[in-house]
Amino acid sequence: MNRKTLLFFALLWAVSASAQYPVNWIDYDLINPGNDLTRSLAYNKTTDHVLVASRLNGTRVQILDAANGDSLGTLDTAIIAGGTYPVNMVAVANDGTIYVGNLTAPQYTPGSMLKIYRYNDENASPELVFEDALDGGRYGDALAAIGSGADKWIYVGGMDNPKMAVLRDRQGATLDTEALVSLPVPGNARHGISPTAPGGPVWINAAGPAFPPTLIAADGTLIASVPDTLISPGGSSGVVHTKLGAFNLLTVVNAYSATIRSVRYLSDELGTVTFDYFGSDSDSSALFYKGAYSTNINATGGVVYDNRRNAFIALVGVNSIASLSLEQLLKTSTPRDSLLTISIDGDNDFFPTDLIGETDSHRCYTTWSEGKFFIGITGPTLIDPNENNFLYVAFDLDPQGEAGSTQPPRTDGGVSTLPFRADVVYMVEPYPESDYMIGSIFKWNGSAWQESEFDGNFASQGALAFAAEGVDKIAELCAVRNAPGLGEEIGALSFVAYVADRTIDGDLVCTFPIENHEWNGSFLNYSYHIEELGENLFPTDPAVVQTIKSEYETGIETLKDIIAASYELQQNYPNPFNPETTIRYTLPHSCRVQLKIYDVSGRLVKTLVNEPQPAGSHEIVFDGRHIGSGILMYRLTIDDRHESIKKMILLK
Repeated sequence: MNRKTLLFFALLWAVSASAQYPVNWIDYDLINPGNDLTRSLAYNKTTDHVLVASRLNGTRVQILDAANGDSLGTLDTAIIAGGTYPVNMVAVANDGTIYVGNLTAPQYTPGSMLKIYRYNDENASPELVFEDALDGGRYGDALAAIGSGADKWIYVGGMDNPKMAVLRDRQGATLDTEALVSLPVPGNARHGISPTAPGGPVWINAAGPAFPPTLIAADGTLIASVPDTLISPGGSSGVVHTKLGAFNLLTVVNAYSATIRSVRYLSDELGTVTFDYFGSDSDSSALFYKGAYSTNINATGGVVYDNRRNAFIALVGVNSIASLSLEQLLKTSTPRDSLLTISIDGDNDFFPTDLIGETDSHRCYTTWSEGKFFIGITGPTLIDPNENNFLYVAFDLDPQGEAGSTQPPRTDGGVSTLPFRADVVYMVEPYPESDYMIGSIFKWNGSAWQESEFDGNFASQGALAFAAEGVDKIAELCAVRNAPGLGEEIGALSFVAYVADRTIDGDLVCTFPIENHEWNGSFLNYSYHIEELGENLFPTDPAVVQTIKSEYETGIETLKDIIAASYELQQNYPNPFNPETTIRYTLPHSCRVQLKIYDVSGRLVKTLVNEPQPAGSHEIVFDGRHIGSGILMYRLTIDDRHESIKKMILLK
């Protein structure tokens, strides 16, 4: 371990030794202290919602707002039936695909089968994609999903079951059975499964002295178990692995004592895993059922990571559902100039809270410090043996002004038009191996681009750049906030990042925002916008880093103003409708939006939107196939202050 890494852990220990997990919000509406009817939850990062599988007041999957715990409606569970419990577990893959599983316990319901239902999104109808008795064991006490597109992996475990089922979703009509993995101890995957990568090692755990949180290889081989001195195995129920910077964090729920506990772990070059203490127990009394402890003999629980707020959301048995902040233990909001001063080394720079764009092969991260603005792109990028792929980051430093040019300094990858009038463009040259990179900074002087070169080792030149190879390939650019770089006074800014192949027929390797792909590289018309590089902000929050669409008139450098002068909720079309109709509305500026459907009695039928949205025109399709004919009302609420209501008719 090098000196910098030792300093990193020493600083982290100094802060975390006495820190707690402050409670952001706590919810008891889905809790029954007399029975563990609520057994599973998942975080959907594509919608910023929490999904909770519950049998309280009927079989359902409740949708909660991750920001405040408010109820937003339910998933459609009309076709779900069968098993010991028809709904027991819920999981969400990286791309937002939802899986709901039953519990099949043959000792109670002979002949029952494991059923898994798939939802393409929260508004979709479920599809039965798996129905099988497997080896006749108990399945459905634990469920996890990871991956995206045609490479999604689903893991299922059960009480006393010596095996864990591994399934694959290749986007077909049914899931494939990849393997039935033998576990180190029967029942080892009853209470929690957290895969570290699609098809990679998996964390598992269950309650009881024989079940410490355990890391197993894809074939079930034991890799490591957490020592009893760090996490007592008797109460482990619910587990989540989170990669935060240079180390991995493992967090479990203790449903017996209504606490959560975390450890950090490291793996050396030989694969040896070592553990260390991290933080302390959460505020236990806040997680009890309305302040009073309630015993949970089954020790059911769950925990997920909310990357928009650097928080854990924990289901603690029959006690509570709560959002718990990590900021006191590990500050990942921006700017980060205190505990973790950002560096360029491909290791400590980015956290899940910095991920602003994702494709199947690339991810884009951004964050900032007091003196620098950071962009990182992972995937096949600047580690380029042929040295063809160039990284470009273009900035508009006065989004409301007229200075700058929409013409990039180079047209690599076919990019002929930028989505704004750029003031500064950084270009990083490729290199065949890990190293600091060289490149150029282009600045618009009012009539042409002026170029200056930089060496990625020297921040005084206005830029730092680094590319690393390995499992997590990364290309990084640090635009320095000094005179040679971005300038010292920066308010609002917009930016776009892309990697372009500089050959005669070269294409774009990737572009962020990813919506630019639809234009085939001829011109870019989407950009990221940040109104202020302020304090304690999370780039993953769309209210902080917004995706803005700009419209051009056939190559003319005139940017259309797409921001409406006032809020407008349009009449749905068609109306009457059966079963689908489109609702359109316009926002004059970025704001928090709620769009909800009600019946004539005032009962909430469905929440269509509950999230921050950028300025401009929006539309959403409402599907009424699962409700009866009648008059419905749809209400648009802006920033919890302005409301507009219209009537529509569902006629079947």
